[in-house]
Amino acid sequence: MGKIISRISFADTQRNGLMKPIIYCRDLTEPAMEVRSINIELAKELETLRPKRRTMQLEACFNHVLDGLPDNVVIKDFDVMFNPAYKVDVLKILVTACKRKPFSVIWPGRYEDGKLFYAEEGYPDYKAFNINNYDVTCVI
Repeated sequence: MGKIISRISFADTQRNGLMKPIIYCRDLTEPAMEVRSINIELAKELETLRPKRRTMQLEACFNHVLDGLPDNVVIKDFDVMFNPAYKVDVLKILVTACKRKPFSVIWPGRYEDGKLFYAEEGYPDYKAFNINNYDVTCVI
């Protein structure tokens, strides 16, 4: 289901009805792109909740932050979502949210052999996502 492309220009990212996130696997900055860091704002949303409720409310908090951003924004710095205490599928949250509001992300990890990685193996926040299991487009 996942798709990999090796080069894309900002003009190619115009949604035209796409309801899946574009994941940039490198820091991509073009003048026409509106890139927003959401880590601090998302952490503030989560901080208002009791720790035991944060896992259940992470997706709602992410959507609330996303609602305050313009359509087709590129988000970065969403590392708080990978907190191992939350036990959520971050990529699934991104795919679901993109059906509500179009956005793209700059992946905070690396891409290798059809997988997106967050952190390094052996660390508690390590995650590996096989992109074939998600409706995403990765730009490497």
